[in-house]
Amino acid sequence: MSARSTLSPGHVVVPSLLIGTMAVGLSVGMDSLGFWNALDERATAWTTRLGDGMRDAPAHWVLVLTVASAFLLPFLMLSTPQWWRRLVLWVSFLLVTIAWMPVLALASWKLPPCMPVIALLWSGLCALIYAQQHRLPCEQIASASHKEKVETVKQN
Repeated sequence: MSARSTLSPGHVVVPSLLIGTMAVGLSVGMDSLGFWNALDERATAWTTRLGDGMRDAPAHWVLVLTVASAFLLPFLMLSTPQWWRRLVLWVSFLLVTIAWMPVLALASWKLPPCMPVIALLWSGLCALIYAQQHRLPCEQIASASHKEKVETVKQN
């Protein structure tokens, strides 16, 4: 019996919703307290050199980006077998979110990065911890298909 089979069965949808809710609550709460205003200003200070026409990204679009990524990331991570694939998803989401800053700056928009990045950091970390503590359906499917392939190879 493998170590993964002794873990309690895990789910995808409800934990993803709970993790996303915690991540959004954390990032919105910290943003409303002004926790990272100085860090946001330093991160977007280079965009002021691009010209006087820089506009702040609307707050509701930053919130939409935060909410969408905070719920989508754990859902994708918990639907993916193997920890290294989950880690690749997490890092990819973080890099794409950070890479939006210069792209939007070229279009004369300033996007404060801290709220979406913190939401992604928290939701990805929680999803990784949850996935290590539970036996997820995607891992059962992946191990079953792997066993079938091994049996097919042995028969040939």
